[in-house]
Amino acid sequence: MMKIDEIKNLNYKILNPDYKARLKKALEKQFFMKLIGFEITKIEPGYIEGELIIEEKHNQQHDFLHGGLMASCLDIVMGFSAFTLLPANKAVVTADINISYYNPGAGLKLIAKGWVDKPGSRLYFCEGEISVVRVDGSELLTNKAKAIMCVIDIPK
Repeated sequence: MMKIDEIKNLNYKILNPDYKARLKKALEKQFFMKLIGFEITKIEPGYIEGELIIEEKHNQQHDFLHGGLMASCLDIVMGFSAFTLLPANKAVVTADINISYYNPGAGLKLIAKGWVDKPGSRLYFCEGEISVVRVDGSELLTNKAKAIMCVIDIPK
């Protein structure tokens, strides 16, 4: 699993020194994220981490986390990881996403991490992963993902 120290060694170019405040303002309008109970817990340049306390409503019929829920959490952390590196007049949307499901998700808490693998002028290549904290306290890697985020002008 990716460690924050490995991300910090990537030396991203920060185009907006006020990226944390900008991201927190954007999170106020992230209504779907609030609906599912997903919260951002760590914000670094090119790196986002978030958590979700697992409830019955997050599961599918076999009592594992719903795949769409995990995909949404990965999309959020990868998209916002790119967002941290943008100038104030730009945003990103998901152009492509690929998610691999390694293990069924079941436990107490979901932890999602997303980071920028390669920033560009119009496309940001991102990666992410999810692990679940199980009842015994151990973590299990459940998903890995790759996404391409497309830079857009902020809609007026």
